[in-house]
Amino acid sequence: MWILIMNIKNKLRNNLIRKIQLLSTDKLTEINNFLNDNQLKSEAKALSLAGTWKDIGNDVFHDLTDELHDNRAHDRDTELKY
Repeated sequence: MWILIMNIKNKLRNNLIRKIQLLSTDKLTEINNFLNDNQLKSEAKALSLAGTWKDIGNDVFHDLTDELHDNRAHDRDTELKY
């Protein structure tokens, strides 16, 4: 199974490399800028959440952490009933 996944990954990587090699400098610059902008937005979004949870109550925190797996299992059970 692992070999199959690696073969698929290598094929995808090689296909992308061939396509990238055919791109013009303008397109490469555009893609690079797009990737950098998305990375910066992701970092800014993550940092904007810093401190959001500082005033959370102990009961809610417990439900979101210790009870997380049970809550997810319950949600899945509920979804299957519909």
